[in-house]
Amino acid sequence: VNAHYRTTPADLRQWLDDPRAVSWRLTVDGKLAGILWAAREGGLEPALAEQVMRGQRRIRGHLLAQSLANHSGFAEAASCTWLRVVRVAVSEQCRARGFGKRLVEAACTHAVNAGYDGVGTSFGGNEPLLRFWQRAGLTLARPGLSRETSTGEYPVQMLRAVSDRGETVAFRVRQRLAEHWLTLVPLYWQQMEPALLRLLTAELTQAQAPGEDDRRDLDSFAAGYRGFELTVPVLRKVTLSPAAARVLAQAADSELWLRCVLQAWPWAQVQGAGLCDGQKDGERRLRQMAGNILRDSRNL
Repeated sequence: VNAHYRTTPADLRQWLDDPRAVSWRLTVDGKLAGILWAAREGGLEPALAEQVMRGQRRIRGHLLAQSLANHSGFAEAASCTWLRVVRVAVSEQCRARGFGKRLVEAACTHAVNAGYDGVGTSFGGNEPLLRFWQRAGLTLARPGLSRETSTGEYPVQMLRAVSDRGETVAFRVRQRLAEHWLTLVPLYWQQMEPALLRLLTAELTQAQAPGEDDRRDLDSFAAGYRGFELTVPVLRKVTLSPAAARVLAQAADSELWLRCVLQAWPWAQVQGAGLCDGQKDGERRLRQMAGNILRDSRNL
């Protein structure tokens, strides 16, 4: 129950009856302090995996593998074998001591020894949970397009590859998401909490810097010569740079940038949220941040 408020007796029955389930317990001074429940998913034959990818078939009991294949467009994601963490929990008095991470590490070691392609999880996205899974070595695979009705949170799926095959698939899934991110955010994640959006965006930063034309426009915007509307495409592109990730992690106006640039909030809505005193004030702050991003990286 500590792992997830929606846990019911039916979940306990599923845990005990599922032949694919594997579990770990962690004890402290002889007392139960934490548990992890995982299940084997994927490993589908290529023809079936292709049908799953196209949305022609839905296979019960393969939540992660099926979702990755269908939404990313890579049938290989359903052919890979994944160990999905269904629940992980540590007693309240034993938290913040690294026990949850140790449980995940035990699952990853098992996945390597058993010949799996990777370890994954799917959870209601919020900043503390995302940071936990990042510390455990998992990286973003995809967020859901709509909030869960029960939690009000966007589901987030993360992976940790433990084989060459898994590494290839995880990289392709992640790269595809990065290519689509700037288009999808204002369409589906316009109301996502800024803290979560910033962390997810930082996971998708690209090594390459914008070209000289982008730098010229960004410099003109930062200097106050180029209008915000004309610079939005460049500002969005720059948001996926390492320099922007560093600036957004520390800037007081990072929420303003995320709302205006990535989520395409109109100025009236931004002002109503108390992020600025109006368009003129908001643009002034965004210009300052653009200048900081330029100064942060010589590559821009």
